[in-house]
Amino acid sequence: MPVNMGGLGNSRQGMGAMMGGENSDSLKRRDKNEDSITIFYRQLERSGTFKLDSSVADFAKRFPIKPTTVHLGNLGSASRSLLFSAPGQIGFDAGLHAYDLYRWTEGDVRFFQTTRPYSEINYQLGSRVEQLISLLHTQNIKPNWNFMFQYRLVNSPGIFQNQRSNHNNYLFSSRYQSSNLRYHVWMYILGNRLQSEENGGIIDTTNILDDPIYSDRFNIPVWMGGASTFTANFFSNKINTGNRYRQTQFFWRQQYDLGKKDSLVTDSTVVPLFFPRLRLEHQLRYDRSDFNFFDKNPQIEYYQRFYPGRPSSFDSVELRDNWKMLSNSFSLYQFPDAKNLQQYIKMGIE
Repeated sequence: MPVNMGGLGNSRQGMGAMMGGENSDSLKRRDKNEDSITIFYRQLERSGTFKLDSSVADFAKRFPIKPTTVHLGNLGSASRSLLFSAPGQIGFDAGLHAYDLYRWTEGDVRFFQTTRPYSEINYQLGSRVEQLISLLHTQNIKPNWNFMFQYRLVNSPGIFQNQRSNHNNYLFSSRYQSSNLRYHVWMYILGNRLQSEENGGIIDTTNILDDPIYSDRFNIPVWMGGASTFTANFFSNKINTGNRYRQTQFFWRQQYDLGKKDSLVTDSTVVPLFFPRLRLEHQLRYDRSDFNFFDKNPQIEYYQRFYPGRPSSFDSVELRDNWKMLSNSFSLYQFPDAKNLQQYIKMGIE
């Protein structure tokens, strides 16, 4: 019986014999792969393939806040790690990392290969209507061409006034490989829309434990943002005082390999193989970033107390950093061992 090899770029042989015709044989052995799925993914700077972990054993790992971090007490608020980690990024760094925990980066991009469409829906509901929604869908347009879409929403109204957070992440990725296994295309579009309010802390802590009106912590006065009302609507993402980070990234990489062709022959299939010795690569990347802090309802007492020397009156506060970066590079790879793609010599120009 023909076997469906779910590998990348391998042709599906014998499918017509399996799917065609009206006749059925009661003694025919059931195909165990008929209602199953073969799925794996790759990442940009890693040569191996990885299986998808769809179990619920480590469900806590899907929560963005790690146990080795501290934050301001609300899902989506500013955080920092308790463990030292050396910067792993080469090049320009803006230095604004308070919300890195909720930001998707190049390391989160996956390029799938699957025999059937696959989807994930994740919904978590916490105290004070904290909500975490994540969606993922991937499928193969052709046996050698796949796309994936992923979205995540992190929303929390907060325990105190002006503590709301609303973070949106989206990712679209696609990978194509030619039928002769020589030409590859990797592409993704990634975006982060991070919003988090700032309240400056509690104004007076003298009677907050004695006054019954403060049993609901949302009634405690805070320094920044003024009085606000509690809302659990995650579609309401407008904030008057706080941070708004926006990042968009477009990536395109195409490769052409020169090397040796081979094949793996079984009883019913022929699996084409290719071992590259020389690789030509072109890469294009565009980044756009906008970091903004604003206070549309400034409390003069707060700024005079914590930021002396400021003007005695002003109607708003805004600080903004934004930039765009475009990189275009050409590279040449040489693989000393054609069967080990993790060892290579790279030369290029950018």
